[in-house]
Amino acid sequence: MATMAHELATLRALTFRISSTTTSQLPQHVPAIAASLPGCRTLLSSAQASTSKTASEASVAVHKYRTLLSTLLQDRTIQGRWAAVVLIKSTIEIGGWETLQKSLPWVRGLLGILTKPDPYSSKQLCIITLTRIFFLTREYPSLVREITTPSLSPFIQSALQVAASKSSPALLETILESFNQLLPRHPTTFRTHLKHIHQLLSQTVAPTPSSKLGREQATGARPDVTPAVSDAARRLYTQLPCSAPKGATADEWQKSFKKTIENAHSLGDKVFRAVVEDWKSSAREPATANGHTLDDEVQALNADPMSLPPWSGIFAGGERLLGLLSLIKTYILCSTTTPVNLNIGTVVDLLTRLLSLTTSSAKGQGFQNAIKFNNQVSKEERDNLWLILPEIHVAAIDLLLALTQRSDASTTAIDAAMLDQIVWVFASEKDSPEIRTACYLAVAELLLRSGVALPKSSIDPLVDMIRRCCDDLLPLDTNGAQQNQSSAPKTNGTPQATTNADAFLKAPKAANVSGNFLGLQNAAHALLPVLFTHIRPQYLSDSLRARLDRTAILVRDKDAMIASVLNPPPSRKFGKPAASILPFLARNRSGEKEVETLLRPRMPVIRTGTRELDDGADGADEDEEEEIQEEVEGDDGFVGNELDTLLGTAHTADFRGDVAMAEEVDVPATASPSLMSNDRPTTTLESANAMGKRPQEDTASLSPPKRVKVGDEEEHLNVTTLPVQTSATIPTAIVAPNLEAPAVVPDLLAISQDLAPRIIAAAAPPSTKAENAAEEDSDDDDDKISLVLGQDTDSESE
Repeated sequence: MATMAHELATLRALTFRISSTTTSQLPQHVPAIAASLPGCRTLLSSAQASTSKTASEASVAVHKYRTLLSTLLQDRTIQGRWAAVVLIKSTIEIGGWETLQKSLPWVRGLLGILTKPDPYSSKQLCIITLTRIFFLTREYPSLVREITTPSLSPFIQSALQVAASKSSPALLETILESFNQLLPRHPTTFRTHLKHIHQLLSQTVAPTPSSKLGREQATGARPDVTPAVSDAARRLYTQLPCSAPKGATADEWQKSFKKTIENAHSLGDKVFRAVVEDWKSSAREPATANGHTLDDEVQALNADPMSLPPWSGIFAGGERLLGLLSLIKTYILCSTTTPVNLNIGTVVDLLTRLLSLTTSSAKGQGFQNAIKFNNQVSKEERDNLWLILPEIHVAAIDLLLALTQRSDASTTAIDAAMLDQIVWVFASEKDSPEIRTACYLAVAELLLRSGVALPKSSIDPLVDMIRRCCDDLLPLDTNGAQQNQSSAPKTNGTPQATTNADAFLKAPKAANVSGNFLGLQNAAHALLPVLFTHIRPQYLSDSLRARLDRTAILVRDKDAMIASVLNPPPSRKFGKPAASILPFLARNRSGEKEVETLLRPRMPVIRTGTRELDDGADGADEDEEEEIQEEVEGDDGFVGNELDTLLGTAHTADFRGDVAMAEEVDVPATASPSLMSNDRPTTTLESANAMGKRPQEDTASLSPPKRVKVGDEEEHLNVTTLPVQTSATIPTAIVAPNLEAPAVVPDLLAISQDLAPRIIAAAAPPSTKAENAAEEDSDDDDDKISLVLGQDTDSESE
């Protein structure tokens, strides 16, 4: 209740402000009044029922406000009518159905303003308001019958009359945009006005302001056509097939599209008459050119298939061709009310023709031989053709972009051919910033679609474009220190050098030669990450990849640096990964979330093996190294260690340690020979038969004893017992309780003698100590290789 009372007070205040302000000063108050109207949304959009005193007061206030706007709409002054149009537009937007159903008097008043000599701004606002009313009533069939159907046809007639008269480009654009919004929703009403609409569009779809024809010859040409007006006219032109009879919309669209393609080819026959084209159409018969009937000036004075105005001059022909290419692009991009069939082959055929003809920055002898000229055309016209050709190529590449974006992945079969055409154009006209911008955008789009599937033969021609892209992001120093320019005029046969005095002055700072072309910079930035992600790294040379990485770092392009890190180059050295620019990315973009994800991923480390196995293998390697060293050092004390072995103290302690190690490792087959249980008993047998004496040394240590020296054959047996799964049996007998000195020796001997023949039969021929050492060295080398593979890449990048 409080809200309704507040809105009622606000509406009363606004009504009083409008009525108490003179009409000459009312336009200054309109912005504030329109900004306060949303505070009365509930009051204006709700049904008014006099069930209570408050509802009755609200109904009276709303009625008073609407009556005041209707009075202002019929005011004699321009200021009053202008204020009424603005307030009606604001009220319609917030009033909903309650306001729309009572807007018929306002619609009639707005239609009356179109016939009055009001300024263009008032008529423009009036057209916008009427269009909005017709658009909002589309959801309510009853309102369509009451308001839209009887008022739309008079609105179209009044708008066409305003467009036919001298009007501003802004007003003409507003009319075309209004028709573009209403025609697909009311095609039947517009069907009776198609003739007049065609006449208006023929003057604005593809204008030729550079035509050499006079006003009396160029009938139908309009001088007030701006690019915005042409764009709106082209979008409306593509919507005209919607007004066809029921069921014929798709056929009319295809006929109109085909007619536009044929008109572009016919225009190309005239504009490109200075050269003999090598292009052969697959769906169109070549034009029959008679050299004796060529006009001095290229022109089109006859009736055009699309009823377009005549033109004269090579520049006017280029403008007409650009307009038709933009119209074809609009056909592809604009939506239709019904599904239509698009003939992609005709579009590709036209693009192939336009991109096959290229100019060259250095028109030397090779260029003359590459292109055949028509000798019946003047050199001036030929030079003018080279001047307008880059603009035609830019329009053709824009058409290709529209085709790829609209068709998505259904036209990937043409990507390789179109990429070759773009590279061909870029190689000839790369000095033009517009050409480079269009080529960068097109190549980025094609690579995103099918770059990974392209072969190396399609990527190699892109090297020049990639380098130029890096140069555009980091332009060369063209205003820096210049060399001394000297000329050598001859005086009496002797050349005398003249030096430029300005060359000795301090060189100015380098200027960004591409800084004035914002579109070029954006296109190069868009292409740079795609070169990392959608081209196979092995297709790029080391120098080219280094240039790309350096450019990404210097321009601080986050997307390009992340793409480089995620797509590293292939390693040129075995076992060593290639250098990464991750340190530069971390330094330049340390606060970015993507960079933090790369530096510190929040996920557990995935291990390839268990920790126990790794520790056991490392311990086995260390034991092997210690045993080798102890064997060398223990040659002198071999006889003295026999008594400790026979006593069994060191023997028992040693084997308990071995058993504990075996239980920890839990993989007996992978243990080193020093851990095998059949090594110590064999040594005990040999020491018992040796009958040696302890050396007379006071410092001799009794425990733990050193490894005894065994024979070559026994060492071989110890090594070859690694794969034999008998280690579990031997340690069990050794570590049994109540073990006493030589009591177990005969059993061990029997076991050894029983196992020896089978081991020898399964093993290779006995090897020498040198061979065993070589095998250990090879094992060490293998370990080293595995360590190299795990090295950190930061050391390599530094």
